[in-house]
Amino acid sequence: MINHTMHHAAERRKRVLALAEALCALLEPTPTASPDDLLAEADACRMAACSRRTLGDARRRGEIVAYGRQRDRAYRRADLESWIASRRVVHEPVDDADIERRMRRLAGGR
Repeated sequence: MINHTMHHAAERRKRVLALAEALCALLEPTPTASPDDLLAEADACRMAACSRRTLGDARRRGEIVAYGRQRDRAYRRADLESWIASRRVVHEPVDDADIERRMRRLAGGR
């Protein structure tokens, strides 16, 4: 009986250690991304928050360069980041008393 209980305790300890190692591996910082890293098309679309069609249209217009063939197309991280930055639209702040009044009313203030 004592042997059986000691065996279970040892098994539990092993499981706890394995779980701790797995958690440590998850918490380790990921290696920094290099600007020369190539991202697969699906990953590039996720990073740019756009569809494959949008990325393909940009490639055809010459806004971004793709490497590889259709099946394994990839984009350089630095190129993708600069393309994303070029698509940002900065809007001028709205200076409209009517909109400000409506926003205050929606926020609960009069």
